[in-house]
Amino acid sequence: MLNAGKIKLLIDERIAKTKLLNTKAGQKMSPEKRAEYLKPFTLTSILKEEMMNLREENEGVNIILKQANKSIKKDKFSAAEYGLLYIKQEEDSKKKKKKFKVTDMMFMS
Repeated sequence: MLNAGKIKLLIDERIAKTKLLNTKAGQKMSPEKRAEYLKPFTLTSILKEEMMNLREENEGVNIILKQANKSIKKDKFSAAEYGLLYIKQEEDSKKKKKKFKVTDMMFMS
């Protein structure tokens, strides 16, 4: 989904922090508010790091992702993966409901 462009991630936390500090509002923020504002960017950077740590192995038709470095967890990646699976299933079920045909409900005698 990333390669297809269906998912876009936030910018890197360092770039976001630089852009924030270049604004007057960002300079006036307290360190706590700044950290709260930058938290989504920080989590995205951690997610990207976890994704870069994975390597792909094929077993027949199955694709298995294994960690290259065991010290870096893959919790956020797994959560994102399950979230995307849930969203896809919800979208697919809505598409099936839209394929309703009026002629299926008409009874001809």
